[in-house]
Amino acid sequence: MDFNKKNFYGIVAKERKQVQITIDQDCNVPDTKPDVEKMIQTKGLVIMQETEMMVDRIRIKGEFHFSGLYGTIDARTYLESLDFVLPFEEYIHMDGAVPTDYVKVSYVIDDINTVLINSRKLSIRILLTLALHVNEEIKEEGIIDVLGDGISSLKKEVQVTDLIVNKKDIARMKEELVLPANKSNIYEILWSQVELENVQGKLKDHSIDIQGDMHVFILYLGEDEQLPVQYARWEIPLHTELECYECAPGMIGKIHISLGNHQLEIRPDVDGEERVVSVDATLECDIKVYEDQVLSYVGDCYTMKKTLVPEYKDFAFESLIGKNQATMKMAKRFSIEQEPGKLLQVLSVKGSCNIDDVEVKEQGLQVEGVLMADVLFLSSEDQNPVMSSSYMEPFSYFIEAKGLMKEDDYQLDVMLDHISATPTEGDEIEIKANVIFDFISFHKKAEKIMTNVAEQPLDYEELQKIPGIVGYIVKDGDTLWSIAKRYFTTVDDIRDQNEGIEEVKPGDKLLIVKEIGWN
Repeated sequence: MDFNKKNFYGIVAKERKQVQITIDQDCNVPDTKPDVEKMIQTKGLVIMQETEMMVDRIRIKGEFHFSGLYGTIDARTYLESLDFVLPFEEYIHMDGAVPTDYVKVSYVIDDINTVLINSRKLSIRILLTLALHVNEEIKEEGIIDVLGDGISSLKKEVQVTDLIVNKKDIARMKEELVLPANKSNIYEILWSQVELENVQGKLKDHSIDIQGDMHVFILYLGEDEQLPVQYARWEIPLHTELECYECAPGMIGKIHISLGNHQLEIRPDVDGEERVVSVDATLECDIKVYEDQVLSYVGDCYTMKKTLVPEYKDFAFESLIGKNQATMKMAKRFSIEQEPGKLLQVLSVKGSCNIDDVEVKEQGLQVEGVLMADVLFLSSEDQNPVMSSSYMEPFSYFIEAKGLMKEDDYQLDVMLDHISATPTEGDEIEIKANVIFDFISFHKKAEKIMTNVAEQPLDYEELQKIPGIVGYIVKDGDTLWSIAKRYFTTVDDIRDQNEGIEEVKPGDKLLIVKEIGWN
């Protein structure tokens, strides 16, 4: 007797957890920078360097890249910027975690608080919310065929959504941006903002096609003495491909793309003038690719020559419930919070979504969160011509997912897209944004898969108790297979002895003749 086997793979969601961590550090202003009079706007980027799974805990090591735009007492430039790298390392308790588990970590910057200790020293306090989704990758080798003379096998089929690809990758983007002709040469970039919009990953043969847009904004110190601080913005179409050998059109892709580390550098143009901004950015891609399949495997087997004792292991097959990308459009007017002076022009707006709670309900997910926006603008105030205001607005949204039950598994990514800020009449500002909910859900179906079969001698005493010929009335739960195995015959023999019988139902009458080939 021999077997054909297949490896069955799956992911079991073990635990979801949100934790808030604090990063505190005092930082000195570099000697090359002027005194800090007032902090105008801050931003940050989290670089995850290590995620180590341990027994009942997770070690996370990374860096917070802090940037701050501040006002100075220099009447000419009046603006400068600071950059600091704040390392952090956290141990997070997670019941049931083991080193072989896989964790997906996402983050939201809840707050960046800066306090001036003096004009040369800042106290920086960062509040981060880390969302951790711990999964266990499972693998079992199951029997799909039993080979040998006189062996009867019962094949089972299950509709599954098989995980084909589960990996992280990075796409790199490099662009050379040229200043518009009406802008002066760049002496120093004071502030920048890089955002992604409409970014999608599409499965192709052996690759993933990434398309979208990148928005770049810079506030810079120019060479024009009459207008030393200027700004420029660009919209760049993105198009790149990532190699993914297992991918093919028709598969189901769950591809989350976010902006990673990025740098802007000033470069000379063909005339040697500082009018080119080089952008080097990474796109961090969390890639999961699924395929709907019908898997066939052996559920049971027996022979007339020996007693076969199958060995089983539990396995949770996964089937797709639904994949949905919903968009919530938000528009809210706020009173302009600023010092004396009138808002003249919005320079840039950056935003984020903080998800406070996700509740699984029948037919969908109820999501509660907060939209946060920071608006950088020009003011009529001579002493503070560049200002910033922060706004937040809670939201509640229901993501429809027909067939979803509370015990089912899901993956949810929330992204902010197309955020804008527009001054209105009456000292108000209108903030508009699209909140994208990228959602996929699965139903777990527990099955027993056969992993091995032991052979034992026949129990002749038990065989002697089976009558040679019997008339049998089919009962509830009976199948041709179960009847044949019980009475030491085969499904084909029962069909031969009972003309016209393909399947059975309760009450059917059968003539069963026991096999005698075992003697």
